[in-house]
Order: sequence, then structure tokens, then C-alpha cells
Amino acid sequence: MEPNQSSPGKTPKTFVSRLSLFGNAANATAGDMSCSDVSDIELQDVPATLEATLKPRPYEVSTLFNIDLDEIWGARTQEDEVQQYGKRGQAEQQRFVDFVMQAYMETGGQEVSYQPSKEQQRHLDEGPNLQNFVRGSLAFINAAIRFQAEHEDMMELQANLEDQLRFMRNALINNAMHENLAAGPR
Repeated sequence: MEPNQSSPGKTPKTFVSRLSLFGNAANATAGDMSCSDVSDIELQDVPATLEATLKPRPYEVSTLFNIDLDEIWGARTQEDEVQQYGKRGQAEQQRFVDFVMQAYMETGGQEVSYQPSKEQQRHLDEGPNLQNFVRGSLAFINAAIRFQAEHEDMMELQANLEDQLRFMRNALINNAMHENLAAGPR
């Protein structure tokens, strides 16, 4: 058997030189600890180095949409948001008070009546009742849905009757043609 060929069932052995695996080991810089001598490692620096590698980098902490989770879940941002919300609420309240005061000043201090006029009150009293309208509309909608379902059934029945009548007419025509052909020429 030749040395390059392997027997069935055995995996071929390949030899790789260490120089090809660590080809750039000679080009390693002094700052690169992966290729330098093991005796160069300071034992006091190992915990700090390990801690630095275990801390997540900013791109590891972010989500799919590149949002920094520390900003969202941080306690400071929530407190800031609450304070900003309170400031916005106070500003809105002050604007409302200013609006009411301005409206009062424009009326000249006269007392404003919020009662509807006689015509408006008559319209409200004699107008349609919303609750009755809703009740009536529900009955109408139910009747419309029922009519639509019955109409679909009726249209299907009509299509079936038309098909049956065509079949019967074609059968009569075929029977008449067969009788005429069976009777022969006269």
C-alpha cells in the first residue's frame, strides 16, 4: 500500500509543522500577551485583566435596535423622566389657569350662564334619545344580517333551480331529437 493512500476504515494521517501553525509568532509585538513568554505575566494584573474581559462592551449591552439598556433601566433616567413629567404637568396647569383668567377678564366680570336657551332645551327634550336610537339600530342591524343570510340562501336556491331547469330542458330536447331520429324519414 502506498503511503499517501489510507486503508478503508482508518483516517489518513497528515503532518503539519508547528511553524505553519504559529507562522506569525515571530512577528508578535511586546504588547501582545498571547505570543509572549508566560513568565512575563504579572500575577497582580490577572484579576484586573479578567475583570476587564468579563465586563460587557457597549455593543454587547445594546439590543437589536442599538438601544443602550443601561440608559433605559438606570434609576437616574426614571427619576429624571418623573421630574420632567411633573414639570410638564405644572406648565399645563399654569396655562389652563391663565386661559381661565383671560376668559374671565374678556367677559368683563359678568356672570356667565351655562344653562341652554329655551329653544336649545326644547330640542334636547324633544330630540331623539340616544339610548333608544342605539337599541333600535341594534334591532335593525340584526334584521339586516338575517336578511343578508336569507338572501344568500335564496340566491343559491335560485341558481340550483336554474341549473335544474336547464337540465330538464336539455333532456326534453334530447328526447325529442332521439324520437325524431328513431322514427326515420317520412
